[in-house]
Amino acid sequence: MKNLVKEKVSRIKKDNFWKTLFTNSFWAFLGDGMASVINLIVTIVLIWLIGNYDYGSLVLAQSYMQIMDVLLNIQSWKSVIQYGQKALVEKNKQKLCGYVKIGCFLDVSTAILGGIVSFFLAGLIGKLFGWDNNLVWCARIFSLTIFSHFSGTPTAILRITNKFNLVAIQKVVAAIFKLGCLGFIFFWKKSISLLNAVIIYTITDAVGNLLLVFLAFFVFFKKYGFKNLIKAKIPKDYKEFTKYTLWGTLSEIVDIPINYFDVFIISFLSKELVAVFKVFKQIVAILSKVTTPIYQAIMPQFSELSAKGLKQRGFEVVLKIRKAVLTVGIPFTILVSITSPFWLKIIYGELYAQNWYILGLYLLVQTLALSYTTVHPYFNSLGKTKESAIYVSIANIVYVILAISFVKSGGMIALVICYFIQAFIVIFLKVKNIKRSLKIKKA
Repeated sequence: MKNLVKEKVSRIKKDNFWKTLFTNSFWAFLGDGMASVINLIVTIVLIWLIGNYDYGSLVLAQSYMQIMDVLLNIQSWKSVIQYGQKALVEKNKQKLCGYVKIGCFLDVSTAILGGIVSFFLAGLIGKLFGWDNNLVWCARIFSLTIFSHFSGTPTAILRITNKFNLVAIQKVVAAIFKLGCLGFIFFWKKSISLLNAVIIYTITDAVGNLLLVFLAFFVFFKKYGFKNLIKAKIPKDYKEFTKYTLWGTLSEIVDIPINYFDVFIISFLSKELVAVFKVFKQIVAILSKVTTPIYQAIMPQFSELSAKGLKQRGFEVVLKIRKAVLTVGIPFTILVSITSPFWLKIIYGELYAQNWYILGLYLLVQTLALSYTTVHPYFNSLGKTKESAIYVSIANIVYVILAISFVKSGGMIALVICYFIQAFIVIFLKVKNIKRSLKIKKA
């Protein structure tokens, strides 16, 4: 067994693809993992301090901001990675700078637009959902965070330059800063209100975004120079770049229901259950920390393989990672599910412990979905952002119809089942498309 492990480690070290993937995934895992643990502590502390009802209000206000951010703030990071990686393969520095310039323009302009619209639209959305004035102002304050959400291109810069360690540092520093501010306000005022918590979230998230921007351009200017970016001409294929960006953004937009609508749907039951479901999402998100780093690290490499014409190898990697995730994820899911009634009651309270089986089912569904996590960046690396948007649209329409129809009678468990159906549809359609493109009859 020991020799087998040594042999596999030796193979990884010799294969530059896997070596780079493991190195970058390690840093991404470290950053995501530590930040998630700290943010989970923030959640626990906040629930203790402001209660389930107010925490549910905070989640609704934050979800409003996140939805508006996705709707109005163009996501250019995928395009910068896809086209920037091709420029790196071609060793074309000017072209890379051109893509970064386009990405920066899209990021900044739509962040400003998104922040303004989101702030002034909060009142109307509040009336539609019957929010009180306090919740509307929480949504408006959260909206100010969008002005700092021009970090898409900076994120892409750090990923294509293999500076995942800096991304990890930024995430951990931002999470520690949030926890520190929470502690400072509590010890200063001896209590924390919902409004205090929202302001802390807004300020710390904005500072975290600005830190990421600073780190990215520090790396970029050091390697490629400030003048080269300023003087860079817009690449001739800017229309293809923009089209890829818009389809990628549309994929994010049509994915809003599965990412954010759940808390609004649950709010029809009660705000207390919004808090419960949000906590369950955070716990389930810990499982995704095994695969999210791989997702983040592998996209530039998939783009590189695609640029070199090695598309078949990319799909082989997808299948290998699927097997590895299931091997690790299933035992973890079983262990957490079996023990959850005990630690949920101790940490969060009786209401959470009573719904332990929902957490268990959610973990199982997420494990199955995450086993195919790399199929999504691989699919995009093939230039199939249009197909991706269409497939996600179909799946999410089904999800919304089923969720609205059955959540009131089936509760949170119905929502988890709807999520499974959505994930299955997306994965099935993408894999079928890939096999057809690569002319694979069996995988």
